[in-house]
Amino acid sequence: MSVWAYVVISAACIALILLDIRGIRIYRALRGRGIPVKARCMGVNREERGLYTIVLNYTHTDGKVYQFKEGSFKAPVRMGDELDALYDPAGYAPPTVASRVTRKRAFPYFTVVCLPLLVAATSAYINGI
Repeated sequence: MSVWAYVVISAACIALILLDIRGIRIYRALRGRGIPVKARCMGVNREERGLYTIVLNYTHTDGKVYQFKEGSFKAPVRMGDELDALYDPAGYAPPTVASRVTRKRAFPYFTVVCLPLLVAATSAYINGI
């Protein structure tokens, strides 16, 4: 294996592993320290695929009102409806609708694929294959 092939494979694997770790940290931030709030729907846009993009407002613990968008939302929501949402007071994770966090699983899919690929590429590079 050439040095350039090894560099490309290694860089791609490391980038995907870091992306995976970031996703898990965001998930855990909301699951661990997320504060539940009621978010009021302020806007609804229907996408081509039948999904909705909704704009929600919620009140932070400091009394300020914040707004966020939730894309690819399946359930129809009307203006003024209230949904359960979670936000991270530390600001590491973006706010999201609570049902999305409770349904998701934090599994490192990229890491499961990339780690063995990185080990195989390193072995091939060292052995001169």
